[in-house]
Amino acid sequence: MGKVMVEQIGRDGGLVLDVDTRLAPRVRDELILSALPGARVEDYAGSTVIRFRDQVILRKQVTYLGIPWDVYQKRIQIPPEWKDIHRQAVADGLTCRFVGVYHYGGVTIFVDFDPSTYVLRKANNSAAHVSTNDLFQAQTLGVFERYDKNDNFLASVRADLFAAYLLGEAHEEHPYLDVLKAFNAELLTGERIEALTAVREMHAAAWPDVMHGEWAGFYLEYRLAAFLGRSVAGSLVSFQKVKQRGAFDYDLAFWDGRRITHYGDLKASDATKRESPGNDAADLSRCLDEYGRFWYVIYEHDTWHSRDEGDLPVIAWNEWRRAVGHVGRKAYDPLSYARRFKSAVRFVRMSVLEVNEANRHQVLVPFNQGRQPDGSKRAPKVLISKKNIDNFLIYSQSAEPTRT
Repeated sequence: MGKVMVEQIGRDGGLVLDVDTRLAPRVRDELILSALPGARVEDYAGSTVIRFRDQVILRKQVTYLGIPWDVYQKRIQIPPEWKDIHRQAVADGLTCRFVGVYHYGGVTIFVDFDPSTYVLRKANNSAAHVSTNDLFQAQTLGVFERYDKNDNFLASVRADLFAAYLLGEAHEEHPYLDVLKAFNAELLTGERIEALTAVREMHAAAWPDVMHGEWAGFYLEYRLAAFLGRSVAGSLVSFQKVKQRGAFDYDLAFWDGRRITHYGDLKASDATKRESPGNDAADLSRCLDEYGRFWYVIYEHDTWHSRDEGDLPVIAWNEWRRAVGHVGRKAYDPLSYARRFKSAVRFVRMSVLEVNEANRHQVLVPFNQGRQPDGSKRAPKVLISKKNIDNFLIYSQSAEPTRT
């Protein structure tokens, strides 16, 4: 199918660089038929389809998107006649599936694209996109479901579970995401959170770091820690404010009984930013070597700045700090931190980004932190780029509307 070396997934989920191979239509259909006992090829609405019980399956091979796109980007082409077949299937009370067939070596994965967003497009020929990470998740977990950044829904399914998936008997099960969804019900309400309200709440709870200027991130930590502390969810996900010596310096630990399955970090980020600072590169690499997966749990917020409000919010914040006994390293200044102080935020979107063996080389961009105050170089860190988010996005949720 080409000479471009692109990303493929091996049997163990490992990443392989190799060219795409072309599947003849007969071979492609045989892969589907072998996964679906009782399925058959038949003519329907003027086209040849695969029929599985009350479902009409339209299929194309998953292949590389093409130069100049990144090597993790794959797709199927959706021909114009699929819209007509979908319309006829709906009229006949049948379920129509847009399915991508990925096959490399001994790995077969089916990608079920929700037709609803594609049949509304005016273009005569469109593409449905899937990433290397989707294939990795399917191969290692069995079923992986998500919305992409354009709000298209897709499910990637390992071949041995495809029949059960189509019959509604196999779904993605992820208790850790269920914990975060429950927390989102409390945080992603669309509420504007005022700076003084947040810091007073943290102060009353004796939360550390309450006097820092970047209060929004610490308030996020406080809210999640409080949620986990009063919930049985704390046995699955724990927040680590005080790290143990020698342990990984990350906010979140995910548990299976008494065993940590992987770590993660909590980030608050302005919704307008294109990237967010990550962690020490060497430490993250060591964590991935030991646990195989790492989660960035990112909460994006709309932001109001004190500088746009005559500096009144930052003056009130500095006055409050002095009133509760805070003494800074410098002489009192009512305009301390005025240029950067956030007067309020509203958390509008949450994303879980997974770094793993299939994408660790690509999704984190080296970030130069400059130098320490003494002039020495800082340890290299990483930068989370939103450009390639679809290759490591495993879950997302917005304040409005809230997905279930």
